[in-house]
Formats: sequence, structure tokens, C-alpha cells
Amino acid sequence: MRRHPPAVRLAHVLAMSAAVLLSQACDEKLHSFLKNASSRTEVREKKLAEEADLRARGLGPAPPIDPGIDALIQVVRISDYDFIVRTGKRTTRGKGKDETRYDGLDFASMLEGKSRWLGRGMKDRDLWLTEIASGTFFTNQTYIVRLPDGREMSFRTWLDAELAALPPEPDKQP
Repeated sequence: MRRHPPAVRLAHVLAMSAAVLLSQACDEKLHSFLKNASSRTEVREKKLAEEADLRARGLGPAPPIDPGIDALIQVVRISDYDFIVRTGKRTTRGKGKDETRYDGLDFASMLEGKSRWLGRGMKDRDLWLTEIASGTFFTNQTYIVRLPDGREMSFRTWLDAELAALPPEPDKQP
């Protein structure tokens, strides 16, 4: 489902409310609902505009994920490897599944969500790797990266190797 910009959504709500108001068979509850929805949308738009204005001036709340940490997550997002999350519940006789496989996009989304909830304001790369990106929250199982040849390595080792293979940033070259 395609999501429209807030201004377009507001225009849709206002157009619908105008059409309903002009019709003779307007239900009072529907009229009240549309009026409240329109006012809530206007308040939300105003609040978002104020927050954007504060951020533009260097004020206001910090983003939930530090740009340095977000850069690490972007390396995962563009990766073609399989990321394995083990549940820690080994079963006997081969019954049941003890691991979940993610692609780079899904694993990056999971890391973003975990960073928003558990690592808000965290800026240190090593602390983020230890606390957020090293393993599962409840069972502390290490995240695994499965390479195309079938070998497996820890997520932290893989990420360090991927970062070392990246070219240096243009402003940091000698």
C-alpha cells in the first residue's frame, strides 16, 4: 500500500469532510468523527513541522539512532548474505527449528528496532556491537552470518571485515 505525504492525506480528509457536510443525509457521528480526524491531523502536522524546525536549528530531541550506528546498519541492509538468529532451543531427534534466517534488509530492520528500544542515544560503536548487535536479547545467542560457501561466522567478525573492506571516506584520505 502506497503511503501519501501528510499534506495529501490532510487534503483527502478535508475533501471527504466537505463532501459529507454538503450531503443532506450526513450522520452526526460521522460528521463528528471527520471533524476530530481533521483536527488531529492538523495538530500532528503542526507538531512535526515544529520538530523539524528545531532539528534544523540544532535543537530538539536527538534522533533515536546515531548516524554512525545507522551507517553500520546500512552495511547490513545492502548485504547479500544470510543472517542467522538461533533460538537456543536445541531439539532432539531433529524435530523443530532452532534458527531463523533473515536477509540483509530484514536483519537491518530488526537491528534498527532493537537500537531504537534498547540503544537510544548510544553513540559508541563497540558498545553498540556488544550490547545490541552481538546477540539476542533474551537468550544472548550470537548472531551468525552464513556465507555463500556455507561457512558461518559471528556477526561482529563479519561486520568488522566488511568495514575494513570499504574504501576510505573522501574527506579522510591523505
